[in-house]
Amino acid sequence: MNIPCPHCQRPITPGVTTCPGCGTSLLRESTPDSAEPTCAYHPRRVSLAICDRCGSFACAECLRLNSRQEVVCQRCHALENDTPLPWDQREELGTFTAWWKTLVSVMLHPNTFSTTRPNGSAGESLLFAALCTVPSCFVGGITYMGILASVPFLLPEDARSTGDLPAWVGPLMFVALMILGPLFSVAYTVIQAGLDHLVLRMGGVTRDYQVTLRANAMSQAPWVLGAVPCIGPYVAPVWTMVARVHAYRGLHQTSWGVAVTGCLAVPLLSCCMCGGFYIFLFSMMSGLRGVN
Repeated sequence: MNIPCPHCQRPITPGVTTCPGCGTSLLRESTPDSAEPTCAYHPRRVSLAICDRCGSFACAECLRLNSRQEVVCQRCHALENDTPLPWDQREELGTFTAWWKTLVSVMLHPNTFSTTRPNGSAGESLLFAALCTVPSCFVGGITYMGILASVPFLLPEDARSTGDLPAWVGPLMFVALMILGPLFSVAYTVIQAGLDHLVLRMGGVTRDYQVTLRANAMSQAPWVLGAVPCIGPYVAPVWTMVARVHAYRGLHQTSWGVAVTGCLAVPLLSCCMCGGFYIFLFSMMSGLRGVN
């Protein structure tokens, strides 16, 4: 957002103290009995604009432009989370390096979300989530290929001719996992972030859905542990939940209680609904058997 110069009306960027058009200083001293509002931090200066966050009047020296393209005062800018993740610096670091450094940061230092920039495009967030599923999809595809290739050798000798599988089944399953796995991750992230956002809004969160989507996607870094045999699939979901609580709390600047509720409410409700459905079916089947 640009602010018009009070002298020539040329748009100026928050933070400059001299108009780039007419060269006039934007630091004007207030005059006695003037009706012009003064800066909340420099009472002797005339205010140039109002802070979009707190509504305070601010002079040219105190104005800043934050990551959400809002004009804010120096106090609100200091409180603003504006530290980029390595994933936000892909042009400088390279995509793989930025992805790897973000994985390490989120998994080992989840409290980094308390100072992280809250905004990012939906495409960037979903790309990160999709990449986090690639290692586990790759290992899963290789595993299935090995199992399917071993099936004929596990059958009795007289049954091998009828039980032999086509050679293309294993590679087809591998390709299917490598394509459908990331696509499923993207769809799941969009839906889950939307449901979590409804819960967070009920908890008083005011930032938009895009912040929740970014937090949800970045917290999926631990899913790379799904590639570790045996223990990976069990550790990854728990580690992801821990990272997500930190992400919701940090990017939304909310309390621990709201962050935990936003992270766990939907999964717990889903488990209760599924569990209740199976109990209902079991009860119905037991009742029918009793009748018979």
